[in-house]
Amino acid sequence: MAHRALSALGAAALSFSLAACGGGGSSGSSTPPGPGPTLAPGSVLISPGSLAFSGPGAAPQTFTVSTTVGNVGGVPAVDPIGCAPVANIATASTSLPATYTVTPTGNGSCSFVVTIDHQSATIGITVGGGSGTSISTSAPAVTLFVGGTSGSLTVSASSGTLVPDASACAGIAAISGSGGPSPQTFTISPLSAGSCTFTVVDGASSVSVQITVNPNNGGQNALFITPSSLDFASQAAPAQTATLSFSGNAGQVSVNENDCIGQTGKPKLVFVTIGTPGQPVTLPATVTVTPYTTNGGGGSGTCSIFFTSSVGATQAVLTVTVH
Repeated sequence: MAHRALSALGAAALSFSLAACGGGGSSGSSTPPGPGPTLAPGSVLISPGSLAFSGPGAAPQTFTVSTTVGNVGGVPAVDPIGCAPVANIATASTSLPATYTVTPTGNGSCSFVVTIDHQSATIGITVGGGSGTSISTSAPAVTLFVGGTSGSLTVSASSGTLVPDASACAGIAAISGSGGPSPQTFTISPLSAGSCTFTVVDGASSVSVQITVNPNNGGQNALFITPSSLDFASQAAPAQTATLSFSGNAGQVSVNENDCIGQTGKPKLVFVTIGTPGQPVTLPATVTVTPYTTNGGGGSGTCSIFFTSSVGATQAVLTVTVH
C-alpha cells in the first residue's frame, strides 16, 4: 500500500518529512542582537575570513567587522564557539567598523560568530596547524510562515563535532537540536516575521543558513499541484515533474499513489519521488513522476495520485496518463 505520510524519514520512495512551513528550543550562547536597522542577508562582513597561528606563542592578529550599510550603532557581541582553550578575543572599538584582536592560547581550532540585527558572519581560527573540515547543509535557506508547521535541516561534516548557534534567530524562529557528531538534523519553528542567520560550526569551519519567516497570509488552507495532469507519450517516456504548493496552513501532507502502482486493479503505470530520498522536504516541493517501464512491469492507462493535508486543507490530485 502506498498511502504514506510524508512525515517520517525512511527508505521508501515517499517516506519524507514534508513540512509546509516551521519547533523546538534554540541553542547558542551569545548575547541577543541589539536594536538597529533591518539588515539584509550577507550584510555583516568580516575581514579576513580566517586567522591561522603557528602556535600558542604566536603574535596576536586582528580582524575587522563591518556592515554593508555602515555604522548601525554599537559593537556586536561575539559568540566564541569552542574558543575558550584556543584563543582569546578583545576589542577597544565602540562603533563599526570594529577591530578585534585575537591572541592564541592553545593548539586547536574554533570559530567566532558575530551577530548584528539577526544577521551573522563567522571567522575560523586555527592554532598550531591543521586544516578545516568539510561541512555542508541540505539547503542554503529555509522559508516558513507564521503559524505554519516545522521545517527541518540536515548538516553534515567530514569529521569533528557540529555545534549550532541559533542566537541570531531569537524571536524569529525556534531551532531545536543540540549538535554532535555528523550528521545532525535541526527542526525550525516560525515565531514571527523576519529573517535571520542560523550558523553551525565545526572547529574552524562553519556553514550559514538563511531562515526567512513570512507573515501568515490569512488565506484559505489549500494544497495545489501544478500542472494538475501529466501525459506520457509511451511507457518509455522520460520522467516529468509537477510542483506541490500550498496556501494558509497545509500541516503534514500524505501521498496516496495506490491507483498508479497496481494496488487498485490497474496495471503499474508510474511511481513518485519527492525531493532527495532520505532528506527532509519543505513545500513548495518538486514531485517527479516516472513511468514504471524503467523498473519492470508497466502498462498503459490513466491513474490518480492524491495529496492530502493533515489540517483539512483541500486535497490536491495529480492525474497521470501513460499511452
